Amino acid sequence: MKRIPVFLFMAVISMMLLSACASSAEESVAAEDEAPVELSSPALFKIIRADGSTFDVTLDAVKALPLAQVQAEGKMEEGPYLKDVLALAGVTEFTEVSLTGSSNPVTLTFEQVNENTILDFNNHGTLKLASTYIPKPDWTKDVAEITVK
Repeated sequence: MKRIPVFLFMAVISMMLLSACASSAEESVAAEDEAPVELSSPALFKIIRADGSTFDVTLDAVKALPLAQVQAEGKMEEGPYLKDVLALAGVTEFTEVSLTGSSNPVTLTFEQVNENTILDFNNHGTLKLASTYIPKPDWTKDVAEITVK
């Protein structure tokens, strides 16, 4: 029987080990690809419907809405219409909505939730009320909750 040089034997063993490792890595990647993916962002705020049920509004959902602009006190504000945000939760009919956040709770009538009222994107990842019906210093900042009546 002929003797196989040690280096050849080691090369064959190394190739077999590398091949096994590559298969494991490919299986791991395939397993990662099949793992559930988180498609929505965390809730920015919640809407409390008139029946008491709640709906979490995410940044992804808000960003998917059409943008509107409102000119208020010499500055252009931009974000989705409040009525479109409410529609995410299935709210289209109401008498009033109350917004609370880090400042100035505000209540708006159904008539005020129109093209003059938006939720404006601010510079730190939350939304604030922007409306021609309410003076700017009284806008609700960092909206946390919208209660529908």
